[in-house]
Amino acid sequence: MARICVVTGSASGIGAATVSLLRRQGCRVIGSDLHDADVVADLATTDGRAAFIRGVSRLAGGRIDAVVANAGGGPPQNSLSLNFFGAVATLTGLRPLLANSPAPRAVAVSSIASLRSTPAEIIEKCLQMDELGAIAAARTAIERGRLGAGETDRLPDSAQTSLHFYGAAKQALQYWCRRVAPTEEWAGAGIILNTVTLGFYDTPAAAYVLSNPGLRASIAALAPLRGSFPGRPEEAAALLAWCVSPENSQMTGQILFADGGYEAQLQKDRAA
Repeated sequence: MARICVVTGSASGIGAATVSLLRRQGCRVIGSDLHDADVVADLATTDGRAAFIRGVSRLAGGRIDAVVANAGGGPPQNSLSLNFFGAVATLTGLRPLLANSPAPRAVAVSSIASLRSTPAEIIEKCLQMDELGAIAAARTAIERGRLGAGETDRLPDSAQTSLHFYGAAKQALQYWCRRVAPTEEWAGAGIILNTVTLGFYDTPAAAYVLSNPGLRASIAALAPLRGSFPGRPEEAAALLAWCVSPENSQMTGQILFADGGYEAQLQKDRAA
């Protein structure tokens, strides 16, 4: 029986590459995106999340075997809503269907933007599932200049704001996945849940870096693994597909960095 896999953000980039790979592996894939997908839905909104769950449930017929929560990016005004709350709604909303699988797997896609400094109150509001409170806390932090700087400081202010929101959302998502993975609802039901944290890949979402020669060169210099920048969508897809395969039978609650060694370089002096 073919495994039924759900991939969000399926219309382009890493999502499209993951859909293609899973189908080549014999899986039946239900893709979701804002356009050109089996389920068209906006995961940045409450109504869109509900429509997504309804659409997937209708197409899946009572069981899914894997979820790749990949949808992300977006403008700053909905970045927390999409990248954290939309991803969590994807995972929690589909968990009952995963529980009907003999080998249920889920993976959330994060980013090295999560390594940026983020005020604790933003993370706390996210983990409390207080969407409006998290957005307000992030806006306050930006106004007060409390969101951390990073390697993309030469970007315009609008892009910096978007990256701040994005990094905060992805950091919260990593905390959430790690917190719930060992619980009775997930591990206790045999559902494996991990996070894959990506560096810079050659996708439309990374165009703001890859199209800027100076910025591209400075970011490339930060990845110690020769030839790793930028990553190819197919490389990320291979890791995501393995995470949601039956072959992954032991690893859960982990944050995997597929970033050319950037995180390792940053944390090399820390024992753990």
